[in-house]
Amino acid sequence: MFSNTAVTPGSNAAVATTSRRGRPPAPVLTASVLTILLSLFAGYGAIYFTGLEGWDAAGITYVTTYEATVVLALVSAVALLRGSAHGRVGLAAWAAFMVVFTAMKLITIQELSAIPFGVVGLLVGGLALHPATKRWAA
Repeated sequence: MFSNTAVTPGSNAAVATTSRRGRPPAPVLTASVLTILLSLFAGYGAIYFTGLEGWDAAGITYVTTYEATVVLALVSAVALLRGSAHGRVGLAAWAAFMVVFTAMKLITIQELSAIPFGVVGLLVGGLALHPATKRWAA
């Protein structure tokens, strides 16, 4: 990490301090981009397909809960790109949720179209736990 401090002439006070981390490693970029794309796509799908069946209390509860996980994913992906350890943990938690949610959909309603979401969840979880991601978010 680089730190540049500007000092005014004749003064010992620092005027501004900036820091640069450089470009995030490939696992961080990949996990964040996959998370942002999938969470936006799935979040829209949850609203659209639930709306097709009608907005009853169960549908509203499902969409509200699912959209909360989408918000967690989006905030965590941005936080990880900025180097936050909390972002890494949030991404790992979201990935675990996606895998469990996919398994639940496969077991209960045999929705085979959910498999790609689970695969992306596994991939994002692995990338969130990658050593380069841990170093970036330390």
